[in-house]
Amino acid sequence: MSATKLPHEPLAHFLQRLPPASAPYTTPRHLLPRWYWIANPHATDSPQAADSTGGDVAAFASAGAALLAEFRQAAALQSNVGRVDGFREVLAREIGVLAKRYGVAVGKWMLFPRESEVNEVWRAVCEGVDAGRLGVGAKVSTSGLEGDPARLICVYTRDFTDVADVRRVLDALVALGLVRADMPQGIMYKCDAYTHLGIYEGNEYGLRASMYGSREMLAGGWGGGLGK
Repeated sequence: MSATKLPHEPLAHFLQRLPPASAPYTTPRHLLPRWYWIANPHATDSPQAADSTGGDVAAFASAGAALLAEFRQAAALQSNVGRVDGFREVLAREIGVLAKRYGVAVGKWMLFPRESEVNEVWRAVCEGVDAGRLGVGAKVSTSGLEGDPARLICVYTRDFTDVADVRRVLDALVALGLVRADMPQGIMYKCDAYTHLGIYEGNEYGLRASMYGSREMLAGGWGGGLGK
């Protein structure tokens, strides 16, 4: 059974066939995929392809590791904090250049609905993706993560350095009623490139693992940060 919406499958049939809320209770664990996927039928690529066969992750990781090593060496020899901040800005830009060169520039806005709400939220996301209003695709976790009953829905954009497109997708999520400007925590945007390089919160490079935040972006800033 495919865990992805098939090319000519009606959206209603896909949602009925694979409701995420009941997945861990109706499917044996050894048969349960980690994610259910939907691709934007109007896009030329998909995040699922980038997760598997698309992009040269190994080449990107190798080139990115060299960049990180250069930053560590330069930062270790520099006592001027302002200079180190400058190195960090260059590092972030060069990671973006490499990600596009090797085809691993996808990123995602992340939603964490409760299990009781996940079907409704996933339906709204799928309708937006299928109509071409959101990004290149989306996925939903089929069970809670690490003991947390909340599910994860990722809404992908093609290029994390394309701030206008990242903002466009955020605005679409707002229009769908899935994000509000006054949400206490908002939602965050992460890029897969940082994950491939092992860059997480509190990393030694001072890069923000969550590149953009909905609260900052909707308030008029782009909500990203090159520093901590």
